[in-house]
Amino acid sequence: MNILELLGFTKKHNLDEEKRLLKMTTANEFVNVTDVRGSILHSRDGMVYAYLKIQPICLDLLSQHEKDRKIRTFSAEFSAERKPIKFLSNSRPVDISGMSEKLSRLLAEADDPVRRELLNSEIMEISKIALTAEITERQCFLILWERAGTDGEHELMKRASEIKNRFSACDIRSEICGQGAIVRMLNLFANPNSAHLENGDVTPTIPFLAGYTK
Repeated sequence: MNILELLGFTKKHNLDEEKRLLKMTTANEFVNVTDVRGSILHSRDGMVYAYLKIQPICLDLLSQHEKDRKIRTFSAEFSAERKPIKFLSNSRPVDISGMSEKLSRLLAEADDPVRRELLNSEIMEISKIALTAEITERQCFLILWERAGTDGEHELMKRASEIKNRFSACDIRSEICGQGAIVRMLNLFANPNSAHLENGDVTPTIPFLAGYTK
């Protein structure tokens, strides 16, 4: 180390060089993805990934006996699983395109002026919700991976099918994500236009009943 480096005179030059190199990095180089073909994502570090979308269930709607039975079934089905699995959960705006199409169809068939006015108001409200992305739903995924190679893709899809069948035995719906579903899943956290900013305020508060007087 020379005297200029010791005194820190070359630090600014190094920082400028790092910033220049960072600006030259493209989005494809920044993300660890080379290609998505079918139901498999290929990464830059020589791995292949598959994703299962899990349909969430509400345990609060089950009786205690049903909960115990589901837990026993789930434990039995996944007791033989020895390879690691990653779980990903993220929020995305609710897809209300089906509801909008249904309301538009009802509006075209409606003859009563009052009914048409109500349907128009409902369509406008639905459109406002879609534009602001105020209502979100939780998306749950399982991430599986194998080392890319001769049998890597085959073993990965075989494992994904086995885990899907295990979820079916537990009465939990799941599906292996295709190319479009994988791209949409990546957009949940990699694309700022699709990402939903959640409220991270965890400040403890004391609830008060409105209108309560001592």
